[in-house]
Amino acid sequence: MKKINDKKTYKNILGISLGALLITLGTWGQLQGTAKGDDISDPELHELFNTVLYHIKSDYVEETKSKELWYGAIRGMLASLDDAHTRFMVPEEFNELQVETSGKFGGLGIEISMRDGVLTVVSPIEDTPAMRVGLQPGDKIIEIEKKSTRDMSLNEAVSILRGTPGTSVNISVAREGEDEILYFDIVREIIKIKVVTGDYIESEGILFIRLKQFSKTAANDIRNLISEYQNKNPKGIILDLRWNPGGLLDAANEVANIFIDNGVIVSTRGRKKEQDRIFMADSSKAIAAKIPVVVLANHGSASASEIVTGAIKDHKRGKFVGSKTFGKGSVQHVIPLPHNTAIALTIQKYYTPSGVSIHKVGIEPDIEVKALEFTKEDRKNYKEIQDKNILKDFAKDMTEYNETNVEAFKKLLNEKNLKLSDYAMRFILKQHINRNEKRSAYDLEFDVQLKKAIDLLTKN
Repeated sequence: MKKINDKKTYKNILGISLGALLITLGTWGQLQGTAKGDDISDPELHELFNTVLYHIKSDYVEETKSKELWYGAIRGMLASLDDAHTRFMVPEEFNELQVETSGKFGGLGIEISMRDGVLTVVSPIEDTPAMRVGLQPGDKIIEIEKKSTRDMSLNEAVSILRGTPGTSVNISVAREGEDEILYFDIVREIIKIKVVTGDYIESEGILFIRLKQFSKTAANDIRNLISEYQNKNPKGIILDLRWNPGGLLDAANEVANIFIDNGVIVSTRGRKKEQDRIFMADSSKAIAAKIPVVVLANHGSASASEIVTGAIKDHKRGKFVGSKTFGKGSVQHVIPLPHNTAIALTIQKYYTPSGVSIHKVGIEPDIEVKALEFTKEDRKNYKEIQDKNILKDFAKDMTEYNETNVEAFKKLLNEKNLKLSDYAMRFILKQHINRNEKRSAYDLEFDVQLKKAIDLLTKN
């Protein structure tokens, strides 16, 4: 290193260094002075914000757009609440929300949320691309189109997953119990949601009702279905809320009221006590209050589904069969803002009739019954079966699902060393042969949770 001998140069350097130090110390002193008090008044905070905005606009290395800065500030403000369900929507995102709630949109048929900072599947919607490829509640989406979701907002993820029907999107998923990342190529479709389906199980004398989403018409649709089969005097009703991600709070109250004729159905509590609400049953709306009922729910049942499940369970109106629910017990209010923007703001948490909040906890079933699932080996071999068109070629001329065809398919798979569990083998064969037929609302062959519900109702 060259030694400095020039005294004048040395003094100049020293002066510059001291000047920089004094500026730094001066700034630090101002910061310390401001930070002495824990409380900063609102006018002071406004001044602080505007000062930062001024310096960014004036001095930042690149020119900035005011709209992006303000949008970013709003997002940061909401993010500081550490609530994945509270979010800001720019015009494009607000329009997407309005399209989605219309019941018809192009996408995958999947409800997603942020859980512990990770993009997580709440529930795939029945009979949509997401469910058909095998996405499950709790799956953590770590990549979309090979792009990491680590710093991706919920809004960004939704906008990428949605798209033109017929186009595909690739997602990478981490699943509990799986050692490797799972990859899915999913073809987008127009998602049309018929919220209520059902049928009368003639052999058992039981009415089966599946509710896919809590829309404005959900309760009326269920009432109409019950009225349609009223002359058969059903022994019981099975209300299937599996894979139901929720919906409207008022709809949940109305649906629960069909089965409960008195007492509290749900209560909501927030910071403003005057806005707290208690939803009480109206006996005039309880058209099925005397009919035995069993609720089916699982880890894909969230929000409004949990309100109904919790109410029926707490009032001992019926048994809950299945697996623990998702655990979303908060209420969001969508507030339209100027310039076609909006925020979804968590304003309350809801509580079951016994006063329990299930947020991030879920509801435990009265009787736990695990659904049949593909094993890891099933998924691996099924992929090869699909890739090589083995099932397609085998069943191309088949019109009936029967034991003869099952045994022939089993023999073929053994010859090709592509073993499947008995459930997986029968399930994919049946689905393929019956693919062009109208799908029944229930399946007594594979649905072990439904079978348990039937047992409970027929033994009483």
